[in-house]
Order: sequence, then structure tokens, then C-alpha cells
Amino acid sequence: MLPIAILPVAGLLLGLGGALTNDAAVHAYPWLNQMWLQTILKVMNFAGNAVFTNLALIFSIGLAVGLAKGDKGTAGLAGGVAYLVYTATISGLLQIFSPKNNIDTGVLGAIVIGSVVAYLHNHYRKTQLPQFLGFFGGSRFVPIISSLATIVIGAIFFIIWPPIQSWLTSAGYAIAKMGSFGSFLYGFLLRLTGAVGLHHTIYPMFWYTALGGTADVAGKTVVGAQNIFFAQIS
Repeated sequence: MLPIAILPVAGLLLGLGGALTNDAAVHAYPWLNQMWLQTILKVMNFAGNAVFTNLALIFSIGLAVGLAKGDKGTAGLAGGVAYLVYTATISGLLQIFSPKNNIDTGVLGAIVIGSVVAYLHNHYRKTQLPQFLGFFGGSRFVPIISSLATIVIGAIFFIIWPPIQSWLTSAGYAIAKMGSFGSFLYGFLLRLTGAVGLHHTIYPMFWYTALGGTADVAGKTVVGAQNIFFAQIS
């Protein structure tokens, strides 16, 4: 829940900044057409958008910190480094083998990376290496082993994610075609899992992946219901 806690503030910054700087709002409320006010609102918009643009990285770091049993700072650093290595691995494999395609695992990939880093951190943070490698022992060993592990994970996702991404997109279109029943299904699952505190396992898939729909916004393909919403108002 640690990375989720930042979303309301980021949403307010992005929502207010985007809604009050567009031409329709300024035309309807002329008092908004003040240079100093528009500057503040645009900065708010950029600040909120920065959080949602880097949401996967934030989830990877936050999850590693939240699940670490000790030395949480090292866990957070390892989570950030591991996610960067993970995305670079996928990007490199795409450039080599499939330059025309794109893979975006979004928050789900970040959850996997954060969970793996937390496990490795809890398991290896007290590892003792031979004396000549002693500097790299203990908590310093965690970012190293995490980076190596995420290279393997990146290669695995490069293979398995394209069909998963296609399935999520198809499922999103199918749910959209269900109309009211699709909305009911989403709400039912959300409330059912909310009774045991697991509702956050349901809505991120709709908010941040193709399961929540895809749309072309300003010439860019955006996936996930919340991402689409914020992309449109900004």
C-alpha cells in the first residue's frame, strides 16, 4: 500500500492542473486567464504527471521497501536499480530481435520486480562473502544479486508478455462490450476482495494495463483506464 498512498495527491495535482489550464475552462472562467495562476497550474500538472509517468518505478521501489524486514533503504535502492535493469533488458532484446514491437508490463511487471527484490533482500542482506570480497557482502550484495536476477526476469517477460498483453487487450474490449454487466463484474470483484483487504489486487489491472482499455491520445497509445483519463485531461 506504500506506493498507492501517493496517488491521491498526484491525482489532485494532475487533475486540477489539467482541468483548469485547458482552453474550455479558461473560456468559461476568464478569471483563470492570469499568467501567474496558469503557471502554477501547469507546474502542478507536470508534477502530478511525473508520478503517473514513473508509476511502475515507484511501485517497484515502494514494494521492496514495504516488504523488507530490515535495512529498508538498501531494499528501496535495489528495487529502483532492479527495475531499471529489467526495463533495459527488455528494451535491448526488442532492439535486437523485434525492433518494430513494444512491450509495456506496467505496474504488474513492477510488482513482480519489487516482490523478487524484497525476497532477495530478506534472504541475502546478511550474506558474508570471502574476505577479499568483503566490501560487497551484507546489504551491498542485494543490489548486485537483484540486478542479475532481473536480467533473467526481463528475458522471461520478453518471451511471455506479448501474448499476455494481447489477451489483456482482448479482455478489455470484451468487458467494454458487456456494458452494464461489465461494470457490475468489475464492481463485484472489487467489493468482494475489499472485504478481506485485497481490493488493490483488482483495480490496478484495470487502471494501469490494457485490461482497462486502450486509446490513442495526442498520437500516443495509452493503456489503462486511469492513464487514459489523465492523458486526456492533461
